[in-house]
Amino acid sequence: MLPLPKKLPKTANRLRHRLNLWAPLFFTGIRITYLSEDYTHCRATLKNWYNTKNSHGTQFGGSLFAMTDPIYAMMCNCLFGQKHYVWDKEAHIDFIKSAQGEVYLDCQISREEIDAILSATADGEKHLPVFTVRVFDKNNETIAIATRTLYVRLKKEFRPEQS
Repeated sequence: MLPLPKKLPKTANRLRHRLNLWAPLFFTGIRITYLSEDYTHCRATLKNWYNTKNSHGTQFGGSLFAMTDPIYAMMCNCLFGQKHYVWDKEAHIDFIKSAQGEVYLDCQISREEIDAILSATADGEKHLPVFTVRVFDKNNETIAIATRTLYVRLKKEFRPEQS
């Protein structure tokens, strides 16, 4: 499988296709079904595969958690990546009910959140924005709620001079 590109493709649609061929998503049944051109909205699904289920026949919790893993970091890398470091720092998941069948998530970053991150990192300090995402089943019932904390900081060459 193809590694993640060092340089992002020119369009969100090309990036979505590239990510869907990336081994950590491709081989785990995770598929990004939509990525907005401005990188502020992303949808993904987890297929109902034999290898994504646990011993009870429901979706494996690790698969549900893995589904939430790359999304916000990828979106923020696309939004800030040229001048900022963006990494996952911390994550938590709360399993609400067992998942039968395919599940999905819908992630969004608001203009206010983008502006808050840019403002908080403008002086060169790190910022730890927290995003919450719900995982839904085919009946739109919440299966799990994941909280993702990112590390965002201006790259050294873009930090203001310290006096």
